Amino acid sequence: MDIRNYRRALGSFPTGVTIVTAFDTDHQPWGLTANSFTSVSLEPPVISVCIAKSGRVFPTLSGSNHFAVNILSADQQMLALHFASDVENRFTDTDWTTGHAAPILPGASAHLDCDVHGRMDAGDHEILLGRVTSYTHTPVPPLVYCRGSFFGASQPEALG
Repeated sequence: MDIRNYRRALGSFPTGVTIVTAFDTDHQPWGLTANSFTSVSLEPPVISVCIAKSGRVFPTLSGSNHFAVNILSADQQMLALHFASDVENRFTDTDWTTGHAAPILPGASAHLDCDVHGRMDAGDHEILLGRVTSYTHTPVPPLVYCRGSFFGASQPEALG
């Protein structure tokens, strides 16, 4: 299989953009940009996010019992790029607060505080399941990513 071509095929699916955050054992904040996020269950409220095992944030997320998903707003493209970069400490000069038990980034369209509900091996990634313990959301349009580009989703109109 041509991995580059396969990635282009997967990139045809538009996704929302999130930053997943957690504290390490020294209570230092860690985070990464992720677009492999989805709702799994409403009852109980469970979400999933896929984390690359090769990433610097993986040891923190694999050892934590709590994490947060920050669903980025349309104007947070630079923040998404910053948390996807190789910057040593992504929280330096970044505004954040502490949510239930993980860092929260202000200005996001939504925040989901989660307790780890489960973990599943998925090749070079781990599927992290989170039971949502608290959340916030705003009517601000979300940031969307497709085919290597960011764009802001407009407010959807209600259908019929």
